[in-house]
Order: sequence, then structure tokens, then C-alpha cells
Amino acid sequence: MIQTKSVALDIDTAEIANRVIASGEYWIPRSKSVPFFTFGRSAYLDGKTPAYTGESKKNNDLLSYLFTNLYIEVTAYLAAELKEPVYLSEDLAIPGFHIFRSDPAFLEMSGEWHTDYPHITLGLGATDASTFTVPIMLPSGGAGLDWFNGNEKKYMPYEEGVMVWHTGLEEHRIARLFEYVPGEFRITMQGHLIRRNGDMEVFF
Repeated sequence: MIQTKSVALDIDTAEIANRVIASGEYWIPRSKSVPFFTFGRSAYLDGKTPAYTGESKKNNDLLSYLFTNLYIEVTAYLAAELKEPVYLSEDLAIPGFHIFRSDPAFLEMSGEWHTDYPHITLGLGATDASTFTVPIMLPSGGAGLDWFNGNEKKYMPYEEGVMVWHTGLEEHRIARLFEYVPGEFRITMQGHLIRRNGDMEVFF
């Protein structure tokens, strides 16, 4: 069974979504067949590559400038829960965004079943690793996470502004689109935690 913590953050999701959408020139296309993008580099998509290591500093500066309050709120909540400081990574990509533009193909397409191991991909070890999602803008038909409880598939609906935090070790996937409405977006902040040199850091 997937173990989660969910909390409503004190953030303006509409303002954040507008800033993400207005920054389309910085989105990174992630599929040749469907409109899926990230804003920021990601370990699970880029791996330990020159693109990840070389572009992260530039992307981090832009993301932290545009979404300062979001990063403050996210790290403050995690720090309060963990009872210790939580830092944005200085040498890895900081949490970024998944962006899906509405497309009929997503009615029949879910994400791949997986567990989260970006910390292993980057050679960071696995001490206190976990993962989180902050839904920023969701399609009118809803969006969420599929996961398995034993052999039974379950669905966890997302809410805008409500962080979902879990170990990432249970098999899960992005749920399919339930209703196609042209012009809509599914935008989520994605991030991971790891302990490095004694400190808790967030990265993507």
C-alpha cells in the first residue's frame, strides 16, 4: 500500500501556472508523439548526462527566480515535518515541472509503471530518499496517480496546491486523462529528497 502525506500549501497555484505557461520557450520536449514537457532537467529523463549536469545551474537560477515563494513553501513544510533544515540542491537540478498539454491521446495513455530511483541514477546513495508532487494546474476532468494495493489497482486523485509526499518505492504511474478539453494543462511540480553529507536536499 502506498504511504503518503498530503498537505495544502499556502501557494497561489493560478499565478504559478501562469508563470509556467508564459515560460514555454524554456520547456524541454520529452516526447515525439504527445505534448509532454518538463521545465527543468530531470534525473529520470536525462540521467547523469552533460545535459543534466551542464544545464542545471542555468535552469536552477531561472526556476528559483520565477518561483521563489513556491520553493520557500515546499522546503519549509518538509523541514517542519522532518524537524531539520531542507535545502535546494546546489549542484543538481532543483525540483521542476511536468507539463502535459491536453491531447486526445492521453485518454488512452497512462504513464509507465515505475518506482522512483533518481538518487540511484545520479549515484547519490539512498539515505532518507523520498518523492513529492505538487499539483499546480489540473484538467477539468481531474488528474491523479495510479498505484497498486497488493494486486489491486487504486487511484489517488490530485488537488491543486495539495502536496503528495511518499517514499516512491511503491509501484505507481501517472493516471490517464479522463476528459479531453482543448487548451487545458496538467502541470505539477516534481521533486525528490535525499540526504547528502548529512543534510536533506531536494532535487529533480
